[in-house]
Amino acid sequence: MKETTKSHIRKQSSTIDGIVGALQSLAADTSLTRERLQERVALLGPRLDAVSDSLTKIQDSEVDA
Repeated sequence: MKETTKSHIRKQSSTIDGIVGALQSLAADTSLTRERLQERVALLGPRLDAVSDSLTKIQDSEVDA
C-alpha cells in the first residue's frame, strides 16, 4: 500500500474517531432535549457521508495503481 494511501486512511480514521466521540458525549449529556439531540445527530450525517466518499476514493486510487 502506498504511503499516501496510508496517510489518507489515517486521516479518515481520525475523523471517524471524532464523530464517535461526539456521539458518546451526546449519549452522556442527559440535559439535551429530544429535538436538540436529533439536530446534533443530523449534523454528524454529512460528516459520515464525507468519510465514506473519501474512503471510496482512496480504495479506487489504490485499485487503479
